[in-house]
Amino acid sequence: MMNKKLFKSLLAVLLSSSIANASSLTTEVNSSNLKSNWWQNAIGYEVYIRSFSDSTGNGIGDLRGIEDKLDYLKALGVDFIWITPFYPSSDVDMGYDVSDYKNVDAKYGNLKDFEHLVQTAHHKGIKILVDMVFSHTSDQSPWFIAAKSAKNNPYHDYYVWESPTSTGGMPNNWQSWFSGPAWEYNQATNEYYLHIFAKQQPALNWKNPKVRDELANTAKFWLDKGVDGIRFDVITLNALPDIKQSSDLWGRMPLARTYLESLNQQVLSKYNILTVGEMPGVDERNADQFVGSESGALKTVFQLDIMSLGNDGNKFHPTDYSLVEFKGIFQRWYDGLYGKGWSSAVLDNHDQARAVSRWGNDKQYWQPSAKMLATFLLSQWGVPYIYQGDEIGMTNAPLTVQDFKDVEEINYYNEQIKAGIPESVFLPGLIARGRDNARTPMQWNNSKNAGFTTADHAWLKVNPNYQTINVANEEKDPHSILNYYKQMIKVRKANPAFTYGTMQIINYNDENVYAFTREYQGKKFLIVCNFRGIQTNFDTGIPNLTKDKILIHNYSEKVNIVNGSINLKPFEAMIFQLK
Repeated sequence: MMNKKLFKSLLAVLLSSSIANASSLTTEVNSSNLKSNWWQNAIGYEVYIRSFSDSTGNGIGDLRGIEDKLDYLKALGVDFIWITPFYPSSDVDMGYDVSDYKNVDAKYGNLKDFEHLVQTAHHKGIKILVDMVFSHTSDQSPWFIAAKSAKNNPYHDYYVWESPTSTGGMPNNWQSWFSGPAWEYNQATNEYYLHIFAKQQPALNWKNPKVRDELANTAKFWLDKGVDGIRFDVITLNALPDIKQSSDLWGRMPLARTYLESLNQQVLSKYNILTVGEMPGVDERNADQFVGSESGALKTVFQLDIMSLGNDGNKFHPTDYSLVEFKGIFQRWYDGLYGKGWSSAVLDNHDQARAVSRWGNDKQYWQPSAKMLATFLLSQWGVPYIYQGDEIGMTNAPLTVQDFKDVEEINYYNEQIKAGIPESVFLPGLIARGRDNARTPMQWNNSKNAGFTTADHAWLKVNPNYQTINVANEEKDPHSILNYYKQMIKVRKANPAFTYGTMQIINYNDENVYAFTREYQGKKFLIVCNFRGIQTNFDTGIPNLTKDKILIHNYSEKVNIVNGSINLKPFEAMIFQLK
C-alpha cells in the first residue's frame, strides 16, 4: 500500500538496493569505435506536434506543418527531431492516451503524410524519432473496449485487473500521478483496472506475452517506415507487481529490464537507430543496466532528475533551487554512465515549465539567461535535446484557469478546490509549473496567432508576448537568442570534446556559478555560467586566462578578467579554449 510520493521514493530504493555507487571516471572514451552510432554526436529537437505548425487551419499542429518547417530546423543545426504522439487518441492526455498504435490521428494527417515527412526530412539530412507509449493505452482502444466486456474475452488479460476487497473497496490505496486513486471500477466484470495516470489510460499487462508481441510489432511497423529512433514513454512502468506482495511493490526493475531486452533482441537491435527511455525509478547507479554499451537494451536514458528541484515534493509548490544540487545531478549521471552508456542533456520538455522561466529570468534578464542556458545545455555531456521554442526564448504563459487544457492541471485544480484550499494558496504555483506553459503554440512571427495557424483560435491560447518573441524577429537580429543557439550548436559540433570528453566541475560548492571543464584528445575547454541574476566574481584559478581564449560569449560587452578572476554580469556565460 502506498501513496504517490511513497511510490516514487520506493522506485529509487528498489533500483539502488543492490548496486554500489559509481566512482568518477576520467578515462576518455574512444570515438573511433563509435562511427556507427550516429546519435552520439547529434543534437535533438523535441516537436510537440499539437503546437508546432498548423498547415490545415484547424488550430492544431500537424505532420505537414512539421514538414513545412524542416528548412528552419536544418538552419538551426539540429540532427534529429523527436515528434510527440500523433496516433489516434481521445486527447485526454494530449496524445499520450493511444487508441491505435499503427495509424495517424486524422487531425494530424495520415500515414502518407508521415511517410512523406520522413522522406523529406531524410533528404534534408534530418532524422525522425517517434514517441511510443507502451505502458498504457486509451480506454477507447479496441483492446480495452473488448477487455472490459468480459473476463473471458481474449483481450481481458491485456490489462491489469484486481477484484474488490471483501468490503467492495479498491484493491489498495495507490494513487494516480494525475490525482485521485489509481483504480477504476468496471461493472461488467466486477473488477478494478489499474491506471497509473488518468482513468482513461488503463495500464497494459506486460506479463502477458501477447501484449509484448503486439508492442514489438508496433515498433517494427514504424521502423519499417524509415524512422530513425524511438522514444519510449515511462517505459520502466511496464513491470508491475502483485499487489499482495508488499515487499515487491511497483518497481520490479529486473523484470522491466528483461522485457526491454526481449524487445531489443526481437526488433530494436535489427536497426541502426537511437532509442531513448523515459525511466521513472532509474538513476545514475543502475542506468548502465538499461543503456550500457555492452548490455543495455536501449541506447540512451532521459535524465530528468533536475525536474524534482525547486519544490517541496509537490511540483506545484515552487521553491528556490540549489545550484549545488543541480550540479550534483549532472555530475552524478556523468560519473555513473561515462564510458559505459549514454544519457541525455535536457532542461525542459512538454511536461515542464519553460526553461528560461524556471532556470533563468524571463523578465529583466530574459535574453542573457536564455543564452546562458543554451551555453550550458550544448556543452554538457550526453545527447542534448532542445525543446521547441527554447531557441527563441519562449517563456511561461499568463494562463488562467479557464485556459487550462492539461489533464494534470485540471485534476489538481479540482482536487484542491474540493479540499477547500483557497485559489490564492495553490493557483500561483499551478500556473508557474503547469504543463500548458510548454505547450502554447510556437511563435513564428507577429501575425495573428503568432503565425502558428490561420484559424481564428489556436487549440491553446498563444502567449501574448509573441509580438516581440518570435522566429521572424530573431532571424533578423544577429544578437538574438536564436542566432546564439546556431552559434553554440556550431561550437559543439566543431569540438568533439563536448561529445566524448571528460567532464569535471571546478567550483562544486558555489551557489551562483556553474563552471566545468570538458577535455578530449589534448583539447580542453572551460565553461563558465552564472545561473543567478546578480553580479558576482568567479576565480578560475588560471592567472594567465585571457579574453582571446573565448570561443563564445552571451554578452556584447567585453568580459572583465583580472588575474584569472572574472567579474560576471547577471546570467553571463562563456566558453574558453584552454588548450
